[in-house]
Amino acid sequence: MLISPVLAQTNTDSPYSRFGIGTISPPGFDRNRAMGGVGLALRDSNYINYLNPASYSSQVTSSFLFDFGITGHYTYTESSRMNESYYGANFDHLALSFPITKWWAASVGIRPFSKVGYSIIVEDYDEDIGFIDYVYSGNGGLSQLFLGTAVEIFDGLSIGANFKYLFGSIDLNRSVDFPREDFFSHTDVESRTIVNDFLIELGLQYTQRLGEKSNLTLGVIFDNKSRISAENRVVKRNAFPGSANNINDSTQISPLFILEEYSTKGNIVIPFNIGVGLSYRFNDKFLIGIDYYQQDWTNTTFFASDEPLTNSNHTHGGVEYVPDSRALRGYHKRIAYRAGGYFENSYLQLQDEQLKDYGISFGVGLPLRNTRSTFNVAFNAGRRGTLENNLIRENYMFLSFSVTLYDFWFMKRKYD
Repeated sequence: MLISPVLAQTNTDSPYSRFGIGTISPPGFDRNRAMGGVGLALRDSNYINYLNPASYSSQVTSSFLFDFGITGHYTYTESSRMNESYYGANFDHLALSFPITKWWAASVGIRPFSKVGYSIIVEDYDEDIGFIDYVYSGNGGLSQLFLGTAVEIFDGLSIGANFKYLFGSIDLNRSVDFPREDFFSHTDVESRTIVNDFLIELGLQYTQRLGEKSNLTLGVIFDNKSRISAENRVVKRNAFPGSANNINDSTQISPLFILEEYSTKGNIVIPFNIGVGLSYRFNDKFLIGIDYYQQDWTNTTFFASDEPLTNSNHTHGGVEYVPDSRALRGYHKRIAYRAGGYFENSYLQLQDEQLKDYGISFGVGLPLRNTRSTFNVAFNAGRRGTLENNLIRENYMFLSFSVTLYDFWFMKRKYD
């Protein structure tokens, strides 16, 4: 819980995070991200895969998994008039998973859900007033705490659910400044949206053996349409030059004059989401997977106000290759080599242009000594947006690190 305030302030550097609930975080932990975000049909007892809660049942009895990760990012933003670059790093996720019985397992974790972070200045000039700056800024985001469980119905078929608690705040501010007039007051509006509510995600996986060395897995997830309770607090004020002064011992004149202040309770609608994935594994060496998601944000409203949102869909594909996971000699033979790519028609549509987001990824899973624990590295490079229709194009890179610790619980030691 001590990590919650940190996650709630996880920022990005994108003007597009101004709309909707912000920039939605990329799917999965580092193993998934190195494979282009694939995960709906992945089952592996050595990793936590929250993308499909049905995967939790793959964990070995008495085992325990702990996953912790951080992410660094670099973004180069360009438009027809200017360009800027940003970089930063933040805590990414924390999760653990454990079996309850041979056929029942559970997982709990915390990770970012969406991120907001931008600062824009629009310069203008008026003959009567002079130079004017319109300033727009935002920060914050939403995080999710999830508790997941899965049961194996029979050999090959598992179902699961993630119970998510969505929380955090989004601050959107705008102001009018007069940079060359020292005695002009300026007006600003601060809007804070606070979110606290629950979501449920259901998942299913079915694995079919295709011989002694290979198998095929189908994965499906459903997120039902949800109305998220939220509160919007707005403060409008004028700020006059100077500082607070005392007329006498009991009366103070403040340069801040509140024009309006109110709070509204309402809902943010998260639309129905469905995802389908397929993976093929051969001889515990080669793994390939592909996922497809569909979510219609067209009629979504935020406190009864329309946002420029549309129907979104995204596709992820990736591969993993491990030369010999049981090799006694040759450390490089036990390294997991991963690569992938993704393409998304995002939920934003501006100037009649639906924003696209696409990129490539690769990474490795480095085993720690003679254990099943791994140190994972994932690198993503992609592009979002366009220079057409006076929009903005973002070129970004993410470098993620995580440690997946594997151990056994309740093992009774025996001595000869």
